Amino acid sequence: MKVSELLRYCELHEWRGARSKATLRTNIKQLKALIGEEDIADLHYTRLKKLASDLETYGRKAAAPATVKRKLDTLSNALTIATRMTNDDGSPVLKAKPTFPTFEINNIQERTISDAELADMFEVIAARREAEPHRDWTRFDAFMRFLLATACRRGEALRVWSGHIEQRDARHFVIFERYTTKSKKPRIVPLSAEIVRLLPALRLQAGNGPLFPFTASVLWGMWKAVRQDMAGRGHDFSLVRYHSTRHTTLTKAMKRYPIALVSKLAGHASIQITADRYGHLSADDLVGMVDEIAA
Repeated sequence: MKVSELLRYCELHEWRGARSKATLRTNIKQLKALIGEEDIADLHYTRLKKLASDLETYGRKAAAPATVKRKLDTLSNALTIATRMTNDDGSPVLKAKPTFPTFEINNIQERTISDAELADMFEVIAARREAEPHRDWTRFDAFMRFLLATACRRGEALRVWSGHIEQRDARHFVIFERYTTKSKKPRIVPLSAEIVRLLPALRLQAGNGPLFPFTASVLWGMWKAVRQDMAGRGHDFSLVRYHSTRHTTLTKAMKRYPIALVSKLAGHASIQITADRYGHLSADDLVGMVDEIAA
């Protein structure tokens, strides 16, 4: 079976309910272009290592290791499916999946956004709203405030609909459903008063759709504009991403609340993940105490 045939089968029959379909289609397109006519039985570690190198340089600019890994993961998942498939004579389509190359990926975001930067950022967004009324900067403003208030990931926020907002007595909660989170576990987070005030307008605009109906390309374009305007105000936002809002909120929480509560807010699969990711903050907080003891 050719790689292109396997990918086509998986796209039609195995991955129809997959999330991030645009990304999946891009991965498939590149894999087909590079190895589509090769037989899946001929793939081996050395060939896959070469493929990883080709994927890194495919396109107008070099791809990051994490991007290459996601594309190889698409092929890996397809080959796993092939090992469960049989030919007309009952023989396996693929007897065993080859070993894939590994990657050293450091995707930890250390950059937080200061209170002064946040104030300027929302001023920048407000200015854009006046200058570009044809773009939905009002909802973008609400989107950024939602990310900061809930410490959720960008993809989680984009999958929130009106029905995911629940009121219990005087408090409102957002429900991040099972399998829409990175841990694949549901998470319920109380909403701040600021977000609750924005809800009526967001719900009215959303109708029967998501509260934040942005595509990845639109969000990227708007974020580039924010970075540009922030640079004009003297702020280096080159390393600030949407995920930085989550890191900012969790970093603040870690300085004030028990790690168990922070872990629950983060939606980490275990408290150990929170400790490994934010444990250095606790050590930093000991500095003043140690100095006082030694004095």
